[in-house]
Amino acid sequence: MTQPRAIRAEDKALRLEAILDAAERRWLARPGIMPSMAEIAVESGLAKGTLYLYFRSKEALFLALHERHLRAFFGRVAERAMQERPMTIEDMLAVLRRFITDTPAFLPLASLSHGLLERHVPLELGFEFEQRTHAGLNAAVEALCPHFPRITLGLMLQSYGMILGLWQLMRPSPLKALMQERALYCPCTLDYLNMLETALRALWRGALSTETPA
Repeated sequence: MTQPRAIRAEDKALRLEAILDAAERRWLARPGIMPSMAEIAVESGLAKGTLYLYFRSKEALFLALHERHLRAFFGRVAERAMQERPMTIEDMLAVLRRFITDTPAFLPLASLSHGLLERHVPLELGFEFEQRTHAGLNAAVEALCPHFPRITLGLMLQSYGMILGLWQLMRPSPLKALMQERALYCPCTLDYLNMLETALRALWRGALSTETPA
């Protein structure tokens, strides 16, 4: 049986989160295959038409799920940055590792969001997504400034590009499985998180160094 329509603002907010939870569960059940609105409706116990009251398309829904992931990550960064204990590059890498480990849908969905999804959502909706994301990113930079005085928005964007780019090179796929089977070099056989941390550590040390290049 489908649930009654939410009327109050707080009920609508809870229902929106429940829809996103259902979409994430369906996504993780079949990685790489975007579920239909009908499947998400069944998973959430809602009528399919109810989903369209919140999201105009499944692409808009999954873009919202990606935004929720980003918001959660920015929140973790800010939470650690607000602690009295000084924050180091290793602390930042630890926050990132825990988030990626705790949020298995983040990387594959981020990869999809910057390709298929953005081509299938209205331009204005895409702009609003970017606007909110940049606001969250700027807030994270501001929170990190007391610990890393030389940090910039550019460094955060470079870091995100590295996180996503390395994942796209190393993510599991049938082709990479065949490469591994036939003993051809296969990046996905390497440890993504260790490689990522090595690359980000070098990037941050270089960007945050107070030494002037000769």
